[in-house]
Amino acid sequence: MDHAYKRTRTGSFSETIEAVEHAVRARGFVIENKYDIGGTVVAKGFAIRPLVIMEVSPVEEVGSPLSLVLPCRINIYEEDGAVVVAALRPTIFGAIYPEHRLDELARGIEETVIGIVDDATS
Repeated sequence: MDHAYKRTRTGSFSETIEAVEHAVRARGFVIENKYDIGGTVVAKGFAIRPLVIMEVSPVEEVGSPLSLVLPCRINIYEEDGAVVVAALRPTIFGAIYPEHRLDELARGIEETVIGIVDDATS
């Protein structure tokens, strides 16, 4: 299994950002931070493809140990003429922190994150 979950979307980069934002809210998550890496780097005079990273978390409060895998990052970028929406799979953290028994908790978060990516790209 890949550590990242990726899907491509037809449409513009800005439309894809809006689709991800809508999917995050529809799935009961919030966007904690949004970083326009591409815009920041271009503003400094460097050429880079568009890249936006959103940090998302569930609306409800979560405690330890689940806080080890949050916020989840969703990346939106251009690759080979398409817009890609990608996220790291939260379940990989179970192997990194086995003493916290994150597998079941991370699976639920991962299902939602995959749903966000799928919703935004369909």
